[in-house]
Amino acid sequence: MPGNNREDLAYYQQLIRKLIDGSIDESERQQLENWYNKGLEDPVHIPANFVAGEEEQEKRLLEQIRNRAGLPAARRVPMWSARSWWAAAALVVMAGTGFLLYRSGNGSGSKDGHPAPVVQDVKAPRTNRATITLADGSQLVLDSMANGTTALQAHAQLVKLSGGQIAYKDAEPGGKADEPVYNTLTNPRGSQVVSIGLSDGSRVWLNAGSSITYPVVFSGKKRAVELKGEGYFEVAKKAGQQFVVTARGVQTEVLGTHFNINAYEEETDTRITLLEGAVQVQLPGAAQQGPHVLRPGEQASVTAAGKLTTTRPDLDQVLAWKQGDFYFSGADIETVMRQAARWYDLEVEYRGKVTGTLSGDVSRSVNASELFHMLELTGRVGFEIQGRKVIVIPK
Repeated sequence: MPGNNREDLAYYQQLIRKLIDGSIDESERQQLENWYNKGLEDPVHIPANFVAGEEEQEKRLLEQIRNRAGLPAARRVPMWSARSWWAAAALVVMAGTGFLLYRSGNGSGSKDGHPAPVVQDVKAPRTNRATITLADGSQLVLDSMANGTTALQAHAQLVKLSGGQIAYKDAEPGGKADEPVYNTLTNPRGSQVVSIGLSDGSRVWLNAGSSITYPVVFSGKKRAVELKGEGYFEVAKKAGQQFVVTARGVQTEVLGTHFNINAYEEETDTRITLLEGAVQVQLPGAAQQGPHVLRPGEQASVTAAGKLTTTRPDLDQVLAWKQGDFYFSGADIETVMRQAARWYDLEVEYRGKVTGTLSGDVSRSVNASELFHMLELTGRVGFEIQGRKVIVIPK
């Protein structure tokens, strides 16, 4: 029991752990219940069999835990099975970096109520390792570049700004362009998000494991770039000069707007999500069908076979990578691990099938071991880290 401070988080963390593994006694349960209910207009009873209450009760409980831990309000409070819910509650108090929850038809926990220790670690990327390949094939490493003008390509100056961002400035606005000169910005796996300002004033952010090829100066009626991986675009409006992004054969055509494209080769679909303005999505070889127009808040998913479907996704989830978070909503373990592999530059191996889905919000600044520890709290999966290889083991 804490001394004079009932708000001792370590103590209530211990009570939550005991609640999860079934060793809590009635006096401790009452203390935990009183802690949860402090300040609530409608007190919530913690049942002895751990069965979660009604949806509104669960929401209040999670927010109460976050408030007691001094955390910001959750962007979303999904539902989950009872035992997994308490695991998530303990995680919020312990980690302070976010929360993860697990959905499954079987809510059983780990055999002894404690996750297996992770003895090795991989740190989250602290810098970007991005490079720019110039027209002559030479490469510039962004982190090694000094501020100011670094290179002159065609009629554009490549400049590194004081904040570490890079941009192209048209040295001869309105001048007649020669043959297009292309550069490629590559942001490898295990690298922080990098942004670039193109010569037309558009800005692009690249996720880890992504690249973009672009002309250093745009000319003619089309501003065409090619994306591999994932990028977020804020396109400058240019009358009569359409901006076109090609990713895995799918063309996204705009005049001025904000949108996200996820086109990693290891993902089944290419996904274009519109935040602002309007875009047209043109499928490969689909000229007779005409382009598909997206409206703000819509996402087009295109399969390898060229089938297009439109949904309205959770935009927080789509843009979490740009905000510095992992954010999952009903994701399977393979989806989670593909994101982790790109961010931490890991090789992933599976020893069996892990069923069920995960939802949650975790900072991408945590080390790999912390992310995996949070996943282990579900009691459904374990991990072994061997250098940059991680083994996923169902429980």
